[in-house]
Amino acid sequence: MSRFKNILFITTDQQRQDSLPCYGLNFMQTPAIDRLAHEGIVFENCSSVSPVCQPARASFMLGQYPHVTGIPDNFRWIRPNSPTIARSFSQAGWRTAAIGKMHFHPWDAMEGFQERIIAEDKRHIFRPDHWTRFLEARGYKRDHPAEIPEYEKNLGAVVSPLPEELHIDNFIGDQAVGWIERYGRQTLKKRKPFFTWVSFNSPHDPYDPPERLSGLYRNAPIPAAIGSSAELTHKPAYQRAIIPTYKQNLLFLNDYSRLDPQAIRRLREYYLATITLVDNQVARIVDTLEKNDLLESTIIIFSSDHGDHLGDHGLPFKSTFYESALMVPLIVRFPGMPKGKRNRSSVNWLDLHATFLKLAAIPVPDHVQGKEITPLLREPERILNTEAFSELLGSVMIRTETAKLVLCDDGDGELYDMTEKPLEVNNHYRNPDYRDLKEELSRRIMHHLLAHSRVRSFGGGRHGGDKQREKCFNNIRKKLASDGYPGLIK
Repeated sequence: MSRFKNILFITTDQQRQDSLPCYGLNFMQTPAIDRLAHEGIVFENCSSVSPVCQPARASFMLGQYPHVTGIPDNFRWIRPNSPTIARSFSQAGWRTAAIGKMHFHPWDAMEGFQERIIAEDKRHIFRPDHWTRFLEARGYKRDHPAEIPEYEKNLGAVVSPLPEELHIDNFIGDQAVGWIERYGRQTLKKRKPFFTWVSFNSPHDPYDPPERLSGLYRNAPIPAAIGSSAELTHKPAYQRAIIPTYKQNLLFLNDYSRLDPQAIRRLREYYLATITLVDNQVARIVDTLEKNDLLESTIIIFSSDHGDHLGDHGLPFKSTFYESALMVPLIVRFPGMPKGKRNRSSVNWLDLHATFLKLAAIPVPDHVQGKEITPLLREPERILNTEAFSELLGSVMIRTETAKLVLCDDGDGELYDMTEKPLEVNNHYRNPDYRDLKEELSRRIMHHLLAHSRVRSFGGGRHGGDKQREKCFNNIRKKLASDGYPGLIK
């Protein structure tokens, strides 16, 4: 472990854990990520600290749970000049860079990184970021996905209208490769150790592989969805609000109550194809490290902020604590570490903040929560933890090896026996046979909330209006009024 000098954090957006060969989906074509798994450690029980974009990323940046940051859902962000992980690395003399989607607010905030190359959310067509300017310089426009024919018919599973080399994930891969090459050209005397976060957009919706990859998984044995929308009658109200929310959102314009087995199958085919697209970029990044003699001095961490239902339980996307939204891949390739190992300890995305600082021998500030997992890198067979917590606006979850409890602020909840099949279909929250288990897990949640509320919050709460977004929404409304989107059902 002493040969390590740099940290490269590679993330995808909205990638469920069971979407890779090292987690059981053997037909997937992801040789670069497979290589990281074969040469590193695969963590089998990594959960999102919050299965929504901004809360998860804010918690990683600050090293605090959402109820402490004050950011339990989107459209909230941390206060300016908060002690982010990037500031810790920068102040310790490291070179820091963020490449790709960060989901900060404002969208171009540095948050302690010395360099940013910005390619924000696929749907954020109102952001004049680096990818937008890149497209415009080549005669292309960043547009609403409803401009793509059959967008609504196929619930957002569409072939990208852009040449593959201009796809947002290709752009991020290009920028990451270029950054590493520029770093590699520096003399050894001038090089500082680097902490670089490369954040891809895919497989986040819309599921938009390039033409070359669109049929890659057409005949693959893709698992069917777990459960159905019939479950919503005995699940909490927050789940029933998910489909109406996306139907009303002007950046989506899709009715996901139309999810049926055929639609889900197509979503999954295209979703998986975009993971292969990202894998192509990971291969280029790893090759560039190797060509610049940096691979054996760089720890590579591959993960994702949260997962995607992809029709499980009749739902799209995220915003629940179901396994498909909660559990994420975590693969660590560390020079000199045991290779091809697996670890079953419960790990939370929040733990990465303290872990990265510990690896870099940077003091971990008192406000940082989570448990650093460096002992697992030395001894992959160890178990440090058997429970994980995750939070959303108005709800909190505990997950153990055999059970999962969700408490909601309206008095409702979910309780699942994690040994049952199909998984998480039967809600035992009001089942008297599970009363003792419910009480015990409720006590653990209460202890979690109280124990972590002692720490100062750096959260800024809900942020103000966004003129770029509102201008874009007004234009979308006008275009809808004139039937101007060819991808919508007339």
